[in-house]
Amino acid sequence: MLRFRCLAAVAVAALAGFAGADTWSFVVAGDGRTNDQTPDPSGINLAVLNKLVAAVKAEHPRFLLFTGDLVHGIYGKVTTPVDRQLDTWKSTVAPLQGIPIYPVRGNHESYGDTEGKIWLSKMKPIIDAGHVSYFKGEAGFSYSFSPAGDPKMVVIAADQFVHEHRVSLVELESALKRAKDSGAKNIFVFAHEMAFTCTSHGDNENMAKFKADRDAFLELLEMYGVRYFFAGHDHTYDWMEIKSSKWPPTYTLNQIVAGTAGAPFYKDKGYFGDHGGYDLVRKDHKDNTYGYILVEVDDKEAIKVTFKEIAP
Repeated sequence: MLRFRCLAAVAVAALAGFAGADTWSFVVAGDGRTNDQTPDPSGINLAVLNKLVAAVKAEHPRFLLFTGDLVHGIYGKVTTPVDRQLDTWKSTVAPLQGIPIYPVRGNHESYGDTEGKIWLSKMKPIIDAGHVSYFKGEAGFSYSFSPAGDPKMVVIAADQFVHEHRVSLVELESALKRAKDSGAKNIFVFAHEMAFTCTSHGDNENMAKFKADRDAFLELLEMYGVRYFFAGHDHTYDWMEIKSSKWPPTYTLNQIVAGTAGAPFYKDKGYFGDHGGYDLVRKDHKDNTYGYILVEVDDKEAIKVTFKEIAP
């Protein structure tokens, strides 16, 4: 069943006790590639990415998650080699030195780098610097980490292109189990593709292409108490609440998409496709708006999520 409920762009996940005075933050952004019709040859929407970098720097976050499609790849009118596109991306975000950056691949990174060799050459050193633990067989692609100074939090990056439109469920569960065993109170998962479309991409273009694997992914997140799944791919901002009759009534999985770092906007077609019996509720949504997600964490591990706009 699909219901729509429009709320403000700021929402508090754990209302009780959000301290405000003793908080830290991190940023989530994604889909900064150039457009297809009149592309920047760099493969990047540099005008927006430069504004994003300035905005992120002003937030003083502890780290930045980037949910893929950093660049356009070799596709259509963009012919610049992928290694040069990634070099340009790295030089553009260089002002964020001192803020760890944790990226995952999007589908556009694979256009011209199908096996991910260029990604490993250019991006793995950035990920390595963040002191991560890699999934077995997916070094440079899928990983987990605990932020410096907060052992009660674990963040998991799930690549979906070692196995197209899928994640390694075995390795994901291992990472989730390690997080729970370590006493983590908050576990965040991020990837490029959504579990459910929220605007434009159909079932064959996201995790829904392999529904059994998609559903197993969702069940693992519920089993280990993950409440936030960040993604991109759809070029919009959308906050979807996912519920299931199989889950405790107090549990909600929040799929938050912010493919808004410069890629061309998509027309909103709503929550179409096969939902597999899950109940999807639109909590918040913005079309045609560049921006990023600011996640604030207080000393009691309460979470506040805000979508911050960037002027075009």
